Amino acid sequence: MASTSRSAASNSYMSRSNLRSDDANSPRRMEVVSKQATKVVALSTKLEWKIDQFEKLMKLFKNSQNLISKQFGSPQANSVNWELHVYPNGKREEDTGNVSFFLRQVGLQRGEEPIMTEFQIYASDASNQRVSVCRDTKDFANQQGRGKFQVSRDKMANALRNDGSLLLICEVEYFPPGSKISVEAADDDDSNDGEDCDEKVEFNLRESLKEMLDSELFSDCTIKIGAKSIKAHRCILGQHSAVFRSMFTNEMIEAQEGIIDITDAQFAPVRAMIEYMYTGSFESAESHAEDVLAIADKYAVLPLKEQCERYLTHKLDSKSITGMVIFADTYSAAILKQACIRYLTSHHSTVIRSSEWRQMKKDRNELATELLEAVLASGSPAEEEQCNRTRSPSRKRARRSGNK
Repeated sequence: MASTSRSAASNSYMSRSNLRSDDANSPRRMEVVSKQATKVVALSTKLEWKIDQFEKLMKLFKNSQNLISKQFGSPQANSVNWELHVYPNGKREEDTGNVSFFLRQVGLQRGEEPIMTEFQIYASDASNQRVSVCRDTKDFANQQGRGKFQVSRDKMANALRNDGSLLLICEVEYFPPGSKISVEAADDDDSNDGEDCDEKVEFNLRESLKEMLDSELFSDCTIKIGAKSIKAHRCILGQHSAVFRSMFTNEMIEAQEGIIDITDAQFAPVRAMIEYMYTGSFESAESHAEDVLAIADKYAVLPLKEQCERYLTHKLDSKSITGMVIFADTYSAAILKQACIRYLTSHHSTVIRSSEWRQMKKDRNELATELLEAVLASGSPAEEEQCNRTRSPSRKRARRSGNK
């Protein structure tokens, strides 16, 4: 007789079972799938602040004297604004000889909920290399400043531009106040024809945007890279980059003349970034992913930066690992840096003997120490085996005698 038993925990969500030929009279079980989706959008804003004769300011400013940037923020959340405070000779008496940095939130109304914020502050030196000040995640309430981040005068002096100025960059990312993150029913379309139609529409849209870029149809701005240039559209650039959006909405020369002059990158990586903005295609970026990552980081095209990071994680080997981890640290590429740490965990015995690693210990000793600490914290089986092999004979005998 065919079995008709059911689970005691039976409810409307019942698993599918295969019916055998002798179970023809058994009731069919229905599978009900609840499709859900959660959409999350974070805002980002970026400040570039050039301070002239900063070396003199470090010498001549009194302790507790400060400079305050103009307020900056995202057009999508007008109630949130930020200020960067810089004390060239420290905020308090004990800070003398250092440069103090504060990020301050000045837009929220009193009583509004604090907003969790990830931010980083760094300087761009004469070679357009990053000199890190800080990277942190803090909860910002009404009129609240966060710091204080202390940087030695020597480090800041090394971060100056050729004309003696300091170019500070502050990047801030947060969820706007009042944003609600909820679970909603996902769009459900089981029709294969519908999926094929969606793919065709998406493909046609990408092709149309690519054609618009190539033909320069209705272009209203020009990106100059050396002797070459790219005709583009402000609405596309501003949609995908907070930096471009700021250029076109503020009283900057780019907004007035519609010309963006990029002097610190080659044409091919810039072209790859622009194509990504129009089409979402990563193909043209693969051959020079590092350069594309650098330019995507500068202009805050974060999805492209992340895609470059993930692509580069598959290119790691014992020869490139040292240079790649320096590169990841320079551009705050967290995904790529973690991949480098995982690679070092498995191959550290080879890497730390290389000349590249020895050179990094001289040039970037803090980074080398950070990496070794991360490798040790991972507690890999290989390390435990090495510890067992190097444990002194007296300790081994003591353990054996203690076990008797």
